[in-house]
Amino acid sequence: MENRTKKIFPPISLFVLVVSFVLIWSFVFIPKSRGMKVSFLDVGQGDGAYLEFPDGKNALIDGGPDRKVLEGLGKKMPFYSRKIDIIFLSHPHADHVAGLVHVLDRYEVGRVVLTRAVHTTPEYQEFLKLVKAKNIPVTEAIRGTEFDFSGDSKIRVLYPTTSLDGENLNSTSEVLLLSVGKTKFLFMGDLEKDGSDQMVQIENDLKADIVKVPHHGSSNALNENLYRKVNPKYAVIEVGKDNKYGHPHSALVQFLDSAGIKYFRTDKDGSVEFVSDGTNVFLKKESNIFAF
Repeated sequence: MENRTKKIFPPISLFVLVVSFVLIWSFVFIPKSRGMKVSFLDVGQGDGAYLEFPDGKNALIDGGPDRKVLEGLGKKMPFYSRKIDIIFLSHPHADHVAGLVHVLDRYEVGRVVLTRAVHTTPEYQEFLKLVKAKNIPVTEAIRGTEFDFSGDSKIRVLYPTTSLDGENLNSTSEVLLLSVGKTKFLFMGDLEKDGSDQMVQIENDLKADIVKVPHHGSSNALNENLYRKVNPKYAVIEVGKDNKYGHPHSALVQFLDSAGIKYFRTDKDGSVEFVSDGTNVFLKKESNIFAF
């Protein structure tokens, strides 16, 4: 009897070990569908937002001015993942595109979405060179273009129109509306007041729960009519600590306060994550989730 016990226990122990390993892997490492996640990354003086869809697909909107975006992605993505399904570049200024050069070096990218805006800086030229070398499909961002995702999620380009006249690159910025069921997120790039005035006139419905404040909160991007039409509950200002531009401008901060729009600043609050279940949006911060 004693010898039989010794022969039976090792296989049972091995079985328990294997089952335990599988359970741990499934609960810890395999992504679960827990709603739509939108993370405004702290990339310094620049923009970078990471989107994770319910089925595990993902997207990146802008990449900030340097390698810091990789740190933000490393915290949001599973350690084994090296794929980004789609990258949106709002416009080719260095504080939006330079970090994407590092992203293209590190990750496999399924598609890139850009405008026709022309810029000859080394950062943008290197970005275009890598896109071509890696044979990444490119889609032009024009008003009305839509990208459908799972879980009743889609991204629609609101701006620019087919015309990109003028030399102000900020006013060529992609404006993207992410819809997740009944909830909406508005990404404004660096669009200044002249561009947002045009968008307000041509778009009937601009309402969104969350707005990414345009141009890091600069005074030339403040458009009170825009905020009244969007009527956001939260605003996010992507801005670098002690930046030389004085962003965000005091006029923008005062307006948000007077309008009762709660806002976050990445220079003070770090990365900010929101989760949508299609009906409600939740703010996730420091392991706590608050509904609003």
